[in-house]
Amino acid sequence: MSALHAQQALPDTEPTGAGQRRWTPTWNGTTSVIAITVALFGFSWLIAPGSVSGSAIDSLLPFAGILAIAAIGQTIVVMLKGIDLSLPGMMTMAALVSSQYAQDHGSILTALLIVALIAVVVGLVNGIVVSAFSVTPLVATLAVNAILMGAALAYSGGTPTRAPQSVSDFALEKTIGISNTVWLAIALMLVTVFATGRTAWGRRVVAVGSNERTAHAAGVRTARIKISGYVAAALCYSGAGVLLAGYVSTPNTNAGTSYLLPAIAAVVVGGTALTGGRGNIIGTAVGALFLSQLTQLVLSLGAPSSTQFLVQAVVIAVAVGAQQLDLRHILHRLIPGKDLS
Repeated sequence: MSALHAQQALPDTEPTGAGQRRWTPTWNGTTSVIAITVALFGFSWLIAPGSVSGSAIDSLLPFAGILAIAAIGQTIVVMLKGIDLSLPGMMTMAALVSSQYAQDHGSILTALLIVALIAVVVGLVNGIVVSAFSVTPLVATLAVNAILMGAALAYSGGTPTRAPQSVSDFALEKTIGISNTVWLAIALMLVTVFATGRTAWGRRVVAVGSNERTAHAAGVRTARIKISGYVAAALCYSGAGVLLAGYVSTPNTNAGTSYLLPAIAAVVVGGTALTGGRGNIIGTAVGALFLSQLTQLVLSLGAPSSTQFLVQAVVIAVAVGAQQLDLRHILHRLIPGKDLS
């Protein structure tokens, strides 16, 4: 295929080998994610009504919004056929820097700008190491996460610092009865949906994640796209970290650690395949709500906190397994002669 023909085919094709296109199971759709989330809330109401009470939902939504913001960043990386394990370190660094710098220097705006700058640098490092040096994303981002956790510990001295009052007020307050963190998550979701689905950058992200070699033949600067994806993800993590600091008031040196597994689970439950290509941003946001309620249900039933990690691991395993099912082939065998193409 010539570069010209590849470039013409780029926006509308997702090659997966042998000229075939990946068939996306219908359960991956946004409607299915919403359905299982509604079912979970109904099930929760039957066996643990307290987990869906007004006060429980009020405490659930801010954390769901923070998780959704972090998971949206992870979705962008997964769309590029990567994985970003620097999420906990970036969230922790953002939470501690935004709190301590504002406390020491009295400038919240400067603190937020510094956090954003750190996120850009982290994203650049991740993207360059992965794309220019061909290091496996798992290894590269894990190393960066270790550096970030060490830097956060050194910067804070291991002592939690109270978040700026204005940040705490914003994270705790509601607008039209809904937590501000949820509104920010919705805004980010809409912007990301537009960016990944309606812009040239988004089409290139899909192309690189689907088949990097074909995208390169089409003239796409694959390294630049990968780097931009990791930068966007790091900015999402930093935003989630700042909001988390405001919500918990005194973030510690492990503030973001508990968000890695749920973020990946939200991405998978939302219907984005770990093999790269197209992603479901809305599904990821709904998946974050699903995971948050699932955790709240487990804890409300009296299970220890460690159980939630087992539940999240099972959710990831089931979701990934379901993505591998060729539902069209199964339905064809169950309904012979039925055209399911």
